[in-house]
Amino acid sequence: MKIVCLIKQVPRPDSIEFDQETKTLRREGVPLVLNPFDGAAVVHAAALRDRNGGGEVIAMTMGPPQAEAALRTCLALGADRCIHLSDRVFSVADTIGTSRTLALALRREGDVDLVVCGRKTVESETWQVPLEVAAFLGWPHLTSVLETEVEGSTIRAVRETDDGLETYELSGPAVLSLAHAQESDSSADGRIDLWMAHDLVEEVYDYDKRFGQTGSPTRVLAVRDVTPERAGDLFESVEAAIPRLQALLAERRIDPSEWEKPERLGERPGKSYDCWALVEHANGRPIRASLELLGKGRELAGKLGGQNVGLVLGNDVGKVAREAARHGAERVVVVEDERLAHYHPELWAHALRAVLEQLRPHVLVIPATANGRDVGPRVAGELELGMTGDCVGLGIDRAGRLVQTKPAYGGNIVSVIMGSTTPQLATVRPRMFEPLEPREVEPAIERFDPGDWPEPRLSQTNRESASARELDEADVIVCVGTDVAELPQLPDGVALGGTRAACEAGLLPRSRQIGLLGRQVAPHLLVAVGVRGDSEELTGFVKANVVAAIGSDGSAPMLAAADVAVVGDRHDVLPALLEAI
Repeated sequence: MKIVCLIKQVPRPDSIEFDQETKTLRREGVPLVLNPFDGAAVVHAAALRDRNGGGEVIAMTMGPPQAEAALRTCLALGADRCIHLSDRVFSVADTIGTSRTLALALRREGDVDLVVCGRKTVESETWQVPLEVAAFLGWPHLTSVLETEVEGSTIRAVRETDDGLETYELSGPAVLSLAHAQESDSSADGRIDLWMAHDLVEEVYDYDKRFGQTGSPTRVLAVRDVTPERAGDLFESVEAAIPRLQALLAERRIDPSEWEKPERLGERPGKSYDCWALVEHANGRPIRASLELLGKGRELAGKLGGQNVGLVLGNDVGKVAREAARHGAERVVVVEDERLAHYHPELWAHALRAVLEQLRPHVLVIPATANGRDVGPRVAGELELGMTGDCVGLGIDRAGRLVQTKPAYGGNIVSVIMGSTTPQLATVRPRMFEPLEPREVEPAIERFDPGDWPEPRLSQTNRESASARELDEADVIVCVGTDVAELPQLPDGVALGGTRAACEAGLLPRSRQIGLLGRQVAPHLLVAVGVRGDSEELTGFVKANVVAAIGSDGSAPMLAAADVAVVGDRHDVLPALLEAI
């Protein structure tokens, strides 16, 4: 069995600094490490090899000469050999340019049974590459994989979603990305082959559109420091802390989106364009992240001079379509089929691709959920469209282009990105905008037939319900650390998550892990209880409007990193804080 792990070398996130004078990142002297999610992929692949009677694990990276150090870490983690793609023509590639090059290299290697990747890169929050590689190869894929078994030609994999666990069976070759991370700084010697562009194609041209920046449909326009300023107020009693907390919550509350659309940007006369939002739904209702995009869509559509359109995929989704209209959609396009009753990577990708090819929305925004991060990049890869993942801000320029702001290096730094292809695609993190106040309106519903359905190569054999979706929906989240021996009882509407250490200790499922290596959350209020406050943990709630912390003494870094911190017994302080809001 031949398994290839796609890996990347990244700057250590806690070492990145922003130069306020030059408005650039300081890169000199920053230590480089193997992306932790990719480290987990190599360990996972080596275990599969060993369980299945041998074979070969190959680590492959595209990067500058110093990326060899990350490959040596892969050798220490169990890789048998490595391939280093390094050529000037590969430089400044976006995810499409990177994925195209990796797919060419995989074809050249040949006889690959399985590609195993990490789910994202920690420095740029990029989730797209595994899916876009699969799209270029025409192979099936699964994302956020927890467990894998191989019997003969059959692969069984358990996928973690926002709603629970899904088990699939498929035949290789296929691409899998793993849900969780594993850090390593070990190193070993071994075979590392260097491949350049002329090793992948017969001839390399000037400004070759297959590689690098020339072959990349998105560009970074600017980099900005958006580190939030926390008040850092420390209190010895909860009674003294409550008025300050209430004041900050009122001060930082985000107003709902506006029903009134702004005027069109750009010179008149000019063509008008629509803004579309994929309306993901659960239990017969749109999820909050979808409603947020419908609200923001009215602003974007107004600036484009067009309509705000909701796109609903599923079965028996009339109620979802009506709710989309009540929350701002002027038109709702429905793809309704029993095949879409539950999320299926291939079938949803087929439906979405047909919409993009035939209806040609100018802009399509997608919730950055487990399923949104799955279907959007897959279709972007199939159509070779630029896509920005995990956006935290959206705008329109005077030429009608979508201006996308996405986090990097943990979220304190953001990149401003624009694409050159249409439809313009972006996935958007939950809770970046507020939904509209609903109105009773008559929905304009259109039905769309995506044409002949493909024969699925993935077969879903089991689903287990274990939702963690409330972490994306709740106004208030309590995050517990390892100092908490037992979970608190929380009132309705308050979601519970934990640090990496707390989840690894078994206090909570890994799907509720908050941090750079888990989920990033953005509630109105985040209450950290017994949390140390290291950079990995703080990254998980950098977008929270207000952060409160509870500690048994005043020494924890978390207390200094919060807006409001209280030293005291959590059994007394936490209920009092939650009751006061």
